Amino acid sequence: MDLFGVKKHHGRSLWILVLLLLFSATTWAQSGSVTGRVSDEKGELLIGVSVQEKGTGNGTITDVNGQYNLKLTTKNPVLVVSYIGYKPQEVKVTKKIADVILAEEVSALDEVTVVAYGNQRKVSVVGAQSTMNMDAIKMPTANLSATIAGRLPGLVAVQRTGEPGHDDADIWIRGISTFTNQNSKPLILVDGVERDFNNIDPNDIESFTVLKDASATAVYGVRGANGVIIIKTKPGKVGKPRFTVDYYESFVTLTKKPKLADAYTYMDAANEAYMNTKNQLLFTPQYIEATKKAHGLLANDNPQMYNSYLYPAVDWMGELFRDWGHNRRANVSVRGGVPNASYYVSLSYYNESGLTRTAKMENYNADIRYDRYNYTANLNLKPTPTTTIDLGFSGYLSAGNYPQISTSSLFSSAIQINPVYYPLMMPDGTVSGISGNGDQRNPYADLTRRGYTNESKNQLNSNIRVAQDLGFWKWSKGLTASAMIAFDVRNERSLNYEKWEDTYYFSGSKDPVTGLWNDDVFNADGTYKTYRSHEGSNELSFNTTGENTRSTYFETSLNYDRSFGLHRVGGLVLYNQKIERLVYDNNDERNKTAQDRIINTLPYKQQGIAARLTYSWNDRYFLEVNAGYNGSENFDPEKRFGFFPAIGLGWAVSNETFWEPLRKHISFFKIRYTDGLVGTDAVTNRRFMYLDVMSSSSGYRFGVDNVGVGGWAVTKYGSNVGWSTSHKQDLGFDLKFLNDNLSLTVDLFKEHRKDIFMQRATVPDYAGFIEMPYGNLGIVDNKGIEASVDWTQQLSKKVSLTVRGNIAYNEDKIVEDDKPAVKYPWQETRGTNVNGRWGWIAEGLFTNENEILDHAKQFGEEYPGQVSRVGDIKYKDLNGDGAIDDYDRCLIGQGDVPKLYYGFGLDLQVSNFSIGVLFAGNGQVDRCLTGNAVNPFSDASGFSNLYANVTDRWSADDPTNENVFYPRLYYGSSANANNTKTSTWWQKDVSYMRLKQLNISYTLPSRLLNGTFLNTASIYLMGTNLLTFSKFKLWDPELNTNNGTRYPNARTFSIGVNVSF
Repeated sequence: MDLFGVKKHHGRSLWILVLLLLFSATTWAQSGSVTGRVSDEKGELLIGVSVQEKGTGNGTITDVNGQYNLKLTTKNPVLVVSYIGYKPQEVKVTKKIADVILAEEVSALDEVTVVAYGNQRKVSVVGAQSTMNMDAIKMPTANLSATIAGRLPGLVAVQRTGEPGHDDADIWIRGISTFTNQNSKPLILVDGVERDFNNIDPNDIESFTVLKDASATAVYGVRGANGVIIIKTKPGKVGKPRFTVDYYESFVTLTKKPKLADAYTYMDAANEAYMNTKNQLLFTPQYIEATKKAHGLLANDNPQMYNSYLYPAVDWMGELFRDWGHNRRANVSVRGGVPNASYYVSLSYYNESGLTRTAKMENYNADIRYDRYNYTANLNLKPTPTTTIDLGFSGYLSAGNYPQISTSSLFSSAIQINPVYYPLMMPDGTVSGISGNGDQRNPYADLTRRGYTNESKNQLNSNIRVAQDLGFWKWSKGLTASAMIAFDVRNERSLNYEKWEDTYYFSGSKDPVTGLWNDDVFNADGTYKTYRSHEGSNELSFNTTGENTRSTYFETSLNYDRSFGLHRVGGLVLYNQKIERLVYDNNDERNKTAQDRIINTLPYKQQGIAARLTYSWNDRYFLEVNAGYNGSENFDPEKRFGFFPAIGLGWAVSNETFWEPLRKHISFFKIRYTDGLVGTDAVTNRRFMYLDVMSSSSGYRFGVDNVGVGGWAVTKYGSNVGWSTSHKQDLGFDLKFLNDNLSLTVDLFKEHRKDIFMQRATVPDYAGFIEMPYGNLGIVDNKGIEASVDWTQQLSKKVSLTVRGNIAYNEDKIVEDDKPAVKYPWQETRGTNVNGRWGWIAEGLFTNENEILDHAKQFGEEYPGQVSRVGDIKYKDLNGDGAIDDYDRCLIGQGDVPKLYYGFGLDLQVSNFSIGVLFAGNGQVDRCLTGNAVNPFSDASGFSNLYANVTDRWSADDPTNENVFYPRLYYGSSANANNTKTSTWWQKDVSYMRLKQLNISYTLPSRLLNGTFLNTASIYLMGTNLLTFSKFKLWDPELNTNNGTRYPNARTFSIGVNVSF
């Protein structure tokens, strides 16, 4: 099903739209004269502006009315317009009247940057923040979060899946400073409003700023504890309408498809495991030989008996996934305006097809396909010289088509069933399967025969801001008032069409000695005898789920910015509030009581006041004070509001007179320090934490007959909790060298988060609580360092080079988690990292019987060697009591959130060619493997598949070789229990470095465009996730999986074109 009803015509319609836009313009050559006026962006006419015909000595200047008149001498004339204090501009002459609007040349001291609730001169910023150049962001992915890894210091972005439409990255700023069940995600603001940013087209973004410390985020109070990301979409720009068209096509493949063992490797390993466990073979030599005959590896002397149905060898991964997919993106925008009305409007389309296969015999489409339309319209009005009105509308419509069974379940099925268990499908086209209860499902049937899901989403964002300059009187110069209201609505709907067909298997007998099929597997007419192994339904069933969200945001503020000689004073007072209502329509919600549903549909409300005071003297000394005052529904009215102050100091050392001798070496040096508090009210998913919750309860049981008495009872206790606060400190250094060509920024940061919401762990179970009550119990420390460097050099007239890099490192530590006292120091969680992994230390493998007898008993053995065998994992006896048990469990790993993360790259411009390269990576991150395939034959049946590296295993032929991936093989879950414990044996380093992006582009010379309607035109090639360097080889190390059951990330090769006119 295609939401928009034009599935086959997306590409054709886009090209027609592009062509109409292109050919709607006309070319014009002039060899007469041209006249016009020159003004600034405020509409003021400029006198004495130089207007030169490019490449000639022909020129003039504007008169007292800002007007010029010039007789032209070339065939395709271009005017060069220049004026002191303004950026020079080149203008193609396409008609007799050419008005020009010049932009002011902003000095480095006056350059502004985005800060919380506004803009600020870059030189005066004392908070820790980073800004990304959005011109460099062009990646063939639907979600913006997948494009930002490695680009900014302190920003951690890990893409856990590459499934089209679901490939959002996990994002943290400066790591994790709270417990894993708490909200650790940053606040994301788009055009000043809290919004999701994954579905924004990168071409529509003007700036992307990350705020990290308390001074930068304190004004957000409750929402700023985990850092803030501020995104601003492109506003209008004074000037002639400028159309830009960007289009690319991409070929997509997987970064790494998990490689499973083939049938013969599987049977060899299964025989070894079966022999180790039951002292007999699972697959006889005759059976293996028959399988090879059925698949052409040996001469087949009986094709009727030795065929791929009776003796399967299925490559399940190969049957589920194609090698190549496809995506495309088109963006058409127009930007322009006059001094009192400017605009930016864009429309974009993104399409991606997945790499899963589909079955042509079904009358529905279960292919993975994702389509999205984006629109953005920003209108900037100036009805009076002191009044501005900014209108913004943006949103998207998306439609996704997916198999009914999730891709993670498909991967799970593929590694749960081995290649020789049953054929891909039965000879008559029915679904193959053996289990009567539907276990050991057929992965191919799950993909192609279980139905499909349509997901549709749409969002409309709207906002209007009015700003008034109040500098009518001398005392109010620099004072402005501003107010904004935003209304956003989002709808999601999932249509689920599902079936689970009957499964069948052969009903003949097998030779009890060889395991070969007997002739009775055939009917008299030569067809196969089968039986129904599982009763299902061949009819599609239907259900639907959905969600609707509406939010209204309002803010109003007074801003002040004024200079008094060498003194500069600024201030902000702001009030904001947000009301959001969520309505769910799903099975979980329908099964809840009416009271719970009422609570969930009550509007969520936020309210707060923010204030900021800034002062600077001679752009040398800087002071900034910020504060936020916020309320939360989660707390008792007496604790509802929290106050979060912060202070920042800055010293531009290089502006001191004593720095003059060093200025030629270090042109700029600034020291920053910030200290402050930010807060959070993220308790749990439960609302109104201070209230008890009553619901139906099974009640209590009395007497020797154990008679139950039900009724209503308190099932969740109200807790008089308050705000969780983070004390953040940051010491930063900003330096510039070599005539400002080389810049370096270094920040040292520290955070102490206390009163974290946790359930009490020191209360014993026998206290009788239905659930452990919550309290402000947890404390976590986090500290680290981050740095970024940027070097730009004009190597020659036509060659320029920019090299940039960033790196960050952080360590978090649990100070308090309310855990009871422990017997041994290595059991203590205090002092360890939040995401740490706990398990046993593997000292290697047992290499002989004496080593087993001399070692401690392992996991319930009555004596050493009762269960353990040569080739099994040997665990460390930490307490020396002669037994391996829970007392020997300790911290063994960092977890899957990295401590170290970095990115580096370069941009090289050689004449009209440019090359851009970005590498991104992380370190000190690990994952513990567990589950089917990575723990061979560890499921209850022993039927699970294997990874191809199963050949790297311990062998009785070389018992002292412990440098292997797998210990001794066993068959079945009970026999594997000791070898599958969470331990350092299965813990793997999943750090990586990746060639994240490679761009090569060529811009057509302007001489080729003279006489055409085009201003610029370029063609480019893009490669994404081209190379990955990692010690871990089984699957993409970025994925969030312990046994490979996630849709891999995508590697793409793209070609595109960008034109403007």
